[in-house]
Amino acid sequence: MKPFYDCIFSKWVQIGIFADFGEKSGETGEKSGEKAIQNYIHRRKDFKPTKSIFEVYQMMNLPIDWDSVPDVMNKDQFYRLCHISKSTALHLLKSGKVPCEWTGKKTRCYKIKKEDVWAYLEERAVYPELYSAPHGWYGSHYVAKLSKELPEDVLRQMHNYYAKLLGKYKDVVTVQEIVTLTGYAKTTVNNWCNRGELKSFRKGQLFYIPKIFLIDFFCLLTFRSITRKSLWHIQTLNDFSRKMKQKK
Repeated sequence: MKPFYDCIFSKWVQIGIFADFGEKSGETGEKSGEKAIQNYIHRRKDFKPTKSIFEVYQMMNLPIDWDSVPDVMNKDQFYRLCHISKSTALHLLKSGKVPCEWTGKKTRCYKIKKEDVWAYLEERAVYPELYSAPHGWYGSHYVAKLSKELPEDVLRQMHNYYAKLLGKYKDVVTVQEIVTLTGYAKTTVNNWCNRGELKSFRKGQLFYIPKIFLIDFFCLLTFRSITRKSLWHIQTLNDFSRKMKQKK
């Protein structure tokens, strides 16, 4: 395997940051070019190019006026700027490969910083395989995975996370409010209440759920181990995971 420095330099030659030094010396062919490159590396290991790989890639393939790009953008602006599909953008944001803030709103729920988009494009230009979506992502059966066993400290922080997320809700919420929030069907929420998984009380034909019990339910294995998670469920789990990583 080639040393990392050699591979990067070869990449520079390939995309045009440096010419094939074999040509300058009058030699031709792949071997002469490789030899010239090796000699140059040994002579100038401390050399730093004036333009990064990404800057050259951008000029040749993805011209962007970064001065006109907002410091914080939404998902639509993100996928248009990067020339990727909505599904790919969603994968990058939900997986945490591109850092973002999830606001919990129904629309324009993602906030992505310009420097994080720049960093994504910079690394994607060299290592595109790092940002490929998992098998099944573009179908309808993608399953978000989460460890079943979580330490008590993580569960406590998850409880605090959901408590903050539901801060604006009243102390007692309705089934319809949970449906609107989580994206799960009304029948599903009623079944949670009927089975006693989600603690609640009845008033007539309707279930009412104290907010503290709803937060507890979000942290239970019953809720976390749902196979076909709603979009909201996946978003909150990924957002929580990112916040945990930032604290480390």
